[in-house]
Amino acid sequence: MREWMGRFIDYATAKLGMADALRALVESGADPYARSKEMMLDALTALLETAVRTGAVRSDISATDMFAALTGIALASGKPEQREQAERLLDLTLDGLRRPPR
Repeated sequence: MREWMGRFIDYATAKLGMADALRALVESGADPYARSKEMMLDALTALLETAVRTGAVRSDISATDMFAALTGIALASGKPEQREQAERLLDLTLDGLRRPPR
């Protein structure tokens, strides 16, 4: 899951670098995010369901919650010089997903 989270940040920060071009597409009526968001939510759902089933993470976190958290990290730490911060935030997020010990 952690590796996927890092790759999501790579993807999201690449999109940030293309912000002007993407904004022009949106203004023309196109939705360049529709299919990719659906695919990412499907992948996150599968990852979370597996992790919950194995007891690795809490069961009260949805794929849309994770998508929002990861998008926030990408927006806050999306520049190449901020990658170390993004990695720390991903680790923090993953720690928050873990089930508390019983």
